[in-house]
Amino acid sequence: MSAARCEDPRLRFAQSRRLPSPDPSLPCYHLAVDEIQETNLRELLPGIRARAAEFDLNGQWPAQDLEVLPHAGAMRWAIPAWCGGKDLSPIELHFRYEAIAAASLATALVLTQRDSAVGFIAASQNTTLQEELLPLLARNAIFATVGIAQLTTSRQHGEPALIASKVDGGYRINGVIPWSSGADHSQYVVAGAAVGPQQILFAVPTDREGVTIDPPLPLVALAASHTGAIRCDDVLIEDHLLLAGPADNVLAGRKKSLPIGQSFLALGLARGALDLVAEHDSSLARSTQARFEDQLRTLRAEVLNFCDPSKSNRPEDGPRLRGACNELALRIAHSAVALYKGTGLLAGHPAQRLAREALFLLVWSCPNPVIDCTVDLLSAG
Repeated sequence: MSAARCEDPRLRFAQSRRLPSPDPSLPCYHLAVDEIQETNLRELLPGIRARAAEFDLNGQWPAQDLEVLPHAGAMRWAIPAWCGGKDLSPIELHFRYEAIAAASLATALVLTQRDSAVGFIAASQNTTLQEELLPLLARNAIFATVGIAQLTTSRQHGEPALIASKVDGGYRINGVIPWSSGADHSQYVVAGAAVGPQQILFAVPTDREGVTIDPPLPLVALAASHTGAIRCDDVLIEDHLLLAGPADNVLAGRKKSLPIGQSFLALGLARGALDLVAEHDSSLARSTQARFEDQLRTLRAEVLNFCDPSKSNRPEDGPRLRGACNELALRIAHSAVALYKGTGLLAGHPAQRLAREALFLLVWSCPNPVIDCTVDLLSAG
């Protein structure tokens, strides 16, 4: 760390207030990692948690976290076995995201976006591109992310944000990818564009002529994720970079996904906030922890049941559960701020960071049914 950074009083506070490793006796800590067998990941989580404050204050890319996570096999979790991956099941994968989110939501987000790119590549019929990219991703020789919000929750009631036009040998891409995390540290971005009423999915090299990665947006939380826009000006995407389409819904086949996978990051953040509540030495904190512990266990069981492919669930239960996870994470994080009083509002204190990060859950990949359920819960008397 540079001397200039050490002079920042917010960082001095963050370093002096750096929390100890989560107490393994805490029920909420066990809930975060009890399904995970890799000893290496368990050992890495306290360090990831300790670095979260500095990365948040500086808007610093979590390079150290991404350097140590391969020691737990993280860069191979989502990748098929035939190209050097561990090929974990979707639920095993999301248990690990949950545990990392309890330590650092920003690092968990970055990893999920990278693994989303992996999932789209692995699901593609483009075996040549699979054989080129997946072994490199398994070895952590390259990094990738996604830029697909323009096909899901962003600008769906106006003109398409990103348009593809057919040319000989491929497509020309014009427009904006409004949201992408870590594109400035990636060699490839898996993105989607509109082709008339249909869509295509492709892997665009970030050094391709016409690709401009904007500076990260000034978000109030998860600045470390380096989330921002990518502008495409007549970018050539040859056919060998196509992953899917033209088709009506090119995102439907992604591997390793779960119907409400985002809920696991919300559960992880709730868990991290509950650890902070448990570390406050007061009778109020102990009673608050007990109440939230019961709520978290019950809600998590519902999420796991919904994600069980052998169970039949009502479609409306998905948005309801995502809204409930977001709302619970928000309540636990804000309760932590209240318990720590004014100290909890100081830059560098984990309580205010978790409270800000809980706001991210309210907007991340939230279609209208999820927003409706979340607002209903937040406005309930």
